[in-house]
Amino acid sequence: MSFSGKKFRRVRSENIEEIVNATSTDERVIHMLTSNAPIFSFTRIDEDRFNFTLHMPNRTMTHDFKLGEEHEMERRDGSKVRVTYTLEGENVLKQVIIPKDGRVAYFRRDFGEKEAKMVRFINKKIIKPQTHL
Repeated sequence: MSFSGKKFRRVRSENIEEIVNATSTDERVIHMLTSNAPIFSFTRIDEDRFNFTLHMPNRTMTHDFKLGEEHEMERRDGSKVRVTYTLEGENVLKQVIIPKDGRVAYFRRDFGEKEAKMVRFINKKIIKPQTHL
């Protein structure tokens, strides 16, 4: 598992304006998505448990999760969502996020030695942020 404990930051995104327009996203969240690229990491705790850490300029968020189990997570904007993570192979982490409005978002992160490629599907729209160490 090449990504455990490594820190990544978004360096570019494709279609971010389309995604923002396709969802009823408020101005504060749009600003966070387009101007703030936090540093994130996933660290394996044991066979099926991980820690997710998100470092932002004024705040660090962290939570532990078990693969395949839905859990509640607080987002950067303070809202609560239900999240389920699954691991495909050694370096593909999938995530399903269900906010209170019920619009499901699907993420797939393919981790390499020095970069991660993420694809996000919301309302059949695709966003492809690219992240690097």
